[in-house]
Amino acid sequence: MSNEQFSAHSSDPAGPPPGSHTSPVPPASTPAGSTLPGTTAGSTPPATPGTTDTSLKPTAAERANTIVKKVVIGLIIAALLVITYFILEAFLPRWWAGQIGRRVDGSMASGVWTGLVLGVVCTFVPLLLFTFAFLSRSRMRNVPAIAFAVVGVIVAIPNLLTLTVVIGGGNGAHAGERIFDVDAPGFRAATAWGVIIGVILAIAVGWFIWRYRRRGRELAATRPKKDKKKK
Repeated sequence: MSNEQFSAHSSDPAGPPPGSHTSPVPPASTPAGSTLPGTTAGSTPPATPGTTDTSLKPTAAERANTIVKKVVIGLIIAALLVITYFILEAFLPRWWAGQIGRRVDGSMASGVWTGLVLGVVCTFVPLLLFTFAFLSRSRMRNVPAIAFAVVGVIVAIPNLLTLTVVIGGGNGAHAGERIFDVDAPGFRAATAWGVIIGVILAIAVGWFIWRYRRRGRELAATRPKKDKKKK
């Protein structure tokens, strides 16, 4: 055997032995700067179309059903308010007159005193609270103003009940007037005078509050000038 034959056989690459496992060679990555087919340089690959949730507009029939439901609910609320009004008109004046009649018990002096106290207190205090509600508006989201207004309405309820007896035209109001005439003489006239006195007191207190706030604004306006003079 010659040296040329030995060198020729030794230079041939040896194949893998039988039974051995070789891993596949991974494909070469796309070089930088190259683009995929169907795309241009600098653009992103097209996204796969997906499903989007679109809000469906209500049809004309659905809108009509909604309007009909609102109208029916409004009519029911209006009917309940009317029924409540007639029940209260028949009950409250008679009940309030009975309470005052039992309290006065036919005494003229007691009727006048009770009417004056309720007239003054239930007029002056609500007006004062309404003034505070007006002055405390736009503070803390109007919570103090609403609270003052609600308390003022609650305190004014006795005078409002007496007013329903005096100016009411129903059977309950007429029954309340008869109870006032027999069991609470002088109560209605004394209440009217008490309301007048309460209004006068509320106006006087409101005037003092206005003067106090005006004086405070004037002092606040003149204070910077005094500070500048001192400097």
